[in-house]
Amino acid sequence: MTAGEPDAGHYVAERLLLTVREDLGRADVKASILLSGAVAVPALALGRGVPTEASGVALGLLAAGGALWAAGTLLLLAVVLPRTGTVRSVPGPTYYADALRGTDLEELRRATAEAGADRVSWLLTQFQDVSVILSAKYRWLRRSMWLLGAGLLLAFLSAVVR
Repeated sequence: MTAGEPDAGHYVAERLLLTVREDLGRADVKASILLSGAVAVPALALGRGVPTEASGVALGLLAAGGALWAAGTLLLLAVVLPRTGTVRSVPGPTYYADALRGTDLEELRRATAEAGADRVSWLLTQFQDVSVILSAKYRWLRRSMWLLGAGLLLAFLSAVVR
């Protein structure tokens, strides 16, 4: 396919959308695996109970670490929750929520026909929406990793301080 062919823009737009959707799936898998671990670690650690010989400083560090860990776990939940918003500035159906906005079937049919008239723009609009979602997922994922790491560090320090 050469750059002068009429389908070149369509091909590129499809590839961009496919790539960002694959990355979206990878972000969800990463968050799901981390969420499983984030839920399991405190259950394993607290299953042994809090040592009675722990000092006030150690208990304070453990509590702060637990709070950071809980916040990181909540952010992981935010990663896997579905997004329903859009940032697009052009009209047209691009995802399921567009069908839920009180539009009748004829209006949806008309919007679909208009979107189909310029397929490249329609694909790029989806690419923009999905990219915004992906960016948010990775932002929450990074923040959750910082919180989980800080929580783990404080929990470790509480074991050292005793």
